[in-house]
Amino acid sequence: MAKLNYAGEYSVSELKLMSSSGNVVDLSRTYISLSLFENIFSSSMSGIIVLTDANNLLMNMPITGQDYLSLKIETPSLEQHAIDYTETVFSITKIDDKIDAKGAAVIQLHFCSPELLRNQRTRVSRSYTSTVSNIVYDILNNAKYINTSKELFIEPTKNLRKLVIPNSHPFDAIKRLMREAESNEYSSPHYLFYENTHGIHFRSIESLFRQATTGFYHAGDVGAIDKKTNLEQEYYRVLSYNVNANNDTLGNIVGGMLASKMITHDIITKSYSVDRHDYFQDFYKYKRVNFNDSGKDNPIYNEVSLDEFGNNLGNFDDSVLHVHPTATTNGKDALHYDESLKDFSYSPNTMSKTYLKRKAKFMELNAGTSVVMQVNGNTTIACGDIVEFNMPVVGKEHTKDSSDIYNSGRYLVSKLRHIFDAPNKRHEIAMTLVKDSISQELPQNKDGTEPKGNKGMLHTQFF
Repeated sequence: MAKLNYAGEYSVSELKLMSSSGNVVDLSRTYISLSLFENIFSSSMSGIIVLTDANNLLMNMPITGQDYLSLKIETPSLEQHAIDYTETVFSITKIDDKIDAKGAAVIQLHFCSPELLRNQRTRVSRSYTSTVSNIVYDILNNAKYINTSKELFIEPTKNLRKLVIPNSHPFDAIKRLMREAESNEYSSPHYLFYENTHGIHFRSIESLFRQATTGFYHAGDVGAIDKKTNLEQEYYRVLSYNVNANNDTLGNIVGGMLASKMITHDIITKSYSVDRHDYFQDFYKYKRVNFNDSGKDNPIYNEVSLDEFGNNLGNFDDSVLHVHPTATTNGKDALHYDESLKDFSYSPNTMSKTYLKRKAKFMELNAGTSVVMQVNGNTTIACGDIVEFNMPVVGKEHTKDSSDIYNSGRYLVSKLRHIFDAPNKRHEIAMTLVKDSISQELPQNKDGTEPKGNKGMLHTQFF
């Protein structure tokens, strides 16, 4: 096991480019930089490699965009957590920017997971009778569709469905199924479909929140650090960060995060039902980022009254309205109903239970508190992990707290970029952290409504 000498150190065990002609070239000494991208809202990983080309590889291999990239990168002393794509290689998709310089060229190659290319080349057109999670598993493993050999993390879902997928790309089919998936264990409707360095995931956000914290970061001014003796401290230290904590109230109203309504029309029984989402009433229905300490999960708004009727931000469900059809018989899927089947259990679509809550949750993560930071890299961190970030107080402290009482705490890693810089021999990670709550309850004006001046006075003049 190699010894770690400084924070951000890494070693390249393999970095090879394999052309469709059968030629293979080692890039470990000629690459300038390598970036890997992960995102919990993206179905596949991607990356960019920049390299010097003194051997005219574009012509002599040749590089055509039908090539493959194998790599294995390790953090010394953490070899068991290496980023290893030697058996499940990346596909080259684009050749960029050939720049001639002193007898050599600098070229940039874009690559992605081969599953993304298979997705674009194939379509699913068949019927299924199973749970959503089992259907997803089949699509990812089926030799006719994605045919992946990567490790799968698929969270079991509720309800037996009988449905037809009509001539859809595999990932499009999975994304449609994701909208009505409910966790069998947690009843959570907030499913994600993404890939990181650990494998391919189809799982609920709540299952991510229930993970242990894998990284701790602080942004305080720690002064000079001896890298040889304070490696752990160097990995905790944030190199740079930016906080986006502005609540876009208008955007959150329009997007349905605060309140919304769905009218479900049953075309068989000629009846309808109404489901409502209220941000405050639904806030504690599902576990949040501090799942083991609910006292640290608080809404990003308070429940102050906005009018003389006592309505708060969560009461205006007419602001966003959805209408959705369904077809049921005795509470079952009417399209496949058969009274002779004693064990009949096909469920109708469950959009009325999932759609409003999914949309609100994703708005919380995308438009709520987020932190973009850069840290010394290691190969153990991936998108979908939970980390803790200690944010210092900026400006005058009015309390005894040295950390931001609202924004410090646990975060979900939503986006991540591994940056391997060959000239400086450094590995850094740029990542976006998100959370769906704040760590302390907001103060509230108990008497407050919208100030309206002198009520009843007429200021309009008619001409």
